[in-house]
Amino acid sequence: MSLQGNAEATKAFNGLILELRNRDWDLLIDEESNAFITAVANEYEKWELEVQFHDDLRFSAKSRSRWIVKDESLNRIEKVIGRLNDDNSNEKSIWRINKQLRSFEAITEAKRLDDEDFTYFFDAVSENTTYYQAWSDTVRKASVIDVDYDYFNPENAPIPQKNIKN
Repeated sequence: MSLQGNAEATKAFNGLILELRNRDWDLLIDEESNAFITAVANEYEKWELEVQFHDDLRFSAKSRSRWIVKDESLNRIEKVIGRLNDDNSNEKSIWRINKQLRSFEAITEAKRLDDEDFTYFFDAVSENTTYYQAWSDTVRKASVIDVDYDYFNPENAPIPQKNIKN
């Protein structure tokens, strides 16, 4: 297992995997990219957490929905999320729609610290999952909205129309 010859990233990754297994985390491991995926849940939904070590100091946490963004919503929601990211003052975090997986993602970056108790990791995961939860409900609801535009018809107008004479 290697990350372009970076032994420190591999060591950090292996140490974290060992710690998480000792804590009975259910992990799907991608050794080629020094990443793992695990399931996360709250009282409202389930999602996946993917953590990938990029080098000896930096890793990303990605919370990804298990619900699917509907085809008709994909582009509309992606545009809205793009505007949210443009307005976002927190430059290390981003929301996006993964078109290949048709899922909503919250991505954060963090740094590996030298502490042996892995507090840095659990803090980073907590930040990422909180970040994901802040918007997933909104995006999930928006992804199932069916927008139908009916041509104006006075008979079915929700507000009765009046003719105004000048």
